[in-house]
Amino acid sequence: MFWVAYMLLGNILEYAQDPVNYFFSIADVFFTQFPNICTVYLCILVCYKYGNPLKPFQLILGIILAFAFSFSNWYITGHHIRPLISAVGPPPPSFNFIHFGASVLWVFIRYSILGIGYYFATEGIKHQKKLRLIEKEKHEAEYAFLRAQINPHFLNNTLNFFFAKSLPLSEELANGIMTLSEIMRYSLEIDKDDRMTLIDEEIEHIKNVVKINQLRFNNKLQIDFSVNGNTDNVRLIPLILITIVENILKHGDCTDKLHPVKIALSINEIDHHIRLSTWNIKKNGPKELSSGIGMENIKKRLTNHYKKGFALTINETEVDYRLELTLPYNKATDHQEKPSSFDNLGFLEHFKLPPIKPQPYTS
Repeated sequence: MFWVAYMLLGNILEYAQDPVNYFFSIADVFFTQFPNICTVYLCILVCYKYGNPLKPFQLILGIILAFAFSFSNWYITGHHIRPLISAVGPPPPSFNFIHFGASVLWVFIRYSILGIGYYFATEGIKHQKKLRLIEKEKHEAEYAFLRAQINPHFLNNTLNFFFAKSLPLSEELANGIMTLSEIMRYSLEIDKDDRMTLIDEEIEHIKNVVKINQLRFNNKLQIDFSVNGNTDNVRLIPLILITIVENILKHGDCTDKLHPVKIALSINEIDHHIRLSTWNIKKNGPKELSSGIGMENIKKRLTNHYKKGFALTINETEVDYRLELTLPYNKATDHQEKPSSFDNLGFLEHFKLPPIKPQPYTS
């Protein structure tokens, strides 16, 4: 639509300059503008290919090749096609390389500026849209975080009350409340800015989540959770592994004795990689309510922190679900103590109960 309007405007101006001798020829209009249109789109293509990220040598070479193409295009059009059609204006003069090259260069500069300007305009619009999207996602994340906030003091006092009331009645229930307090403490102490956490703390959190779910399902969960390699001082961004495990607990059939859930975490000290492999049978029947954003959130956080340094592979069928995640890691150089968000959770530590008896899963 732009080029049609552009050519129409050009013909109107030509008619205004010499209405007596003016005549309209579609072939003349097309072949007069075709080399210029090619120049514009070639420059746009070169800019898209080598402008972001900027590759100066390739960009300059691409512009030179675009000029060479424009030179050839105008030569064929002016000296071989134009004599065969009815055209406005006098026939082209005899070919002179210097004069012809200078004329084409001036035309090329004008139309290349149009193409390069178009590229920067579209990139600017994309950048603005991206900024608005990031700002929108930031506000949504902050709003979701505020909605998800739990008053630590209220939770602490409530868990203390439940723990004290259940202690003389049921050791299993008291253990469950203790486990829940540890889960909530870990979740609420994690900062929002993707700071690194020790993998041992993440592993302990996974065990607590599995333990609390064993209580929910009367110790019927069949989960094989294994850890291989030296985990000392290995760090990663928090709540990645546990989100994957929670996804299994929510959507997987975790009570099938013939097909227990497999969760294998390994630390490769040679390549400095953490690898998590999971496999589970899908749950039949009613599904738990889910927002569906758990895995998408994981991918965004991994991309934001590790860029292209991680590998996430998901193989999903109608029957089962398999996931493999590989992350790079660095050793912690000094001891890091996390400030507690629970001022009085130490109350529960004084009443530490023995762990729940071994259940039909390993961790």
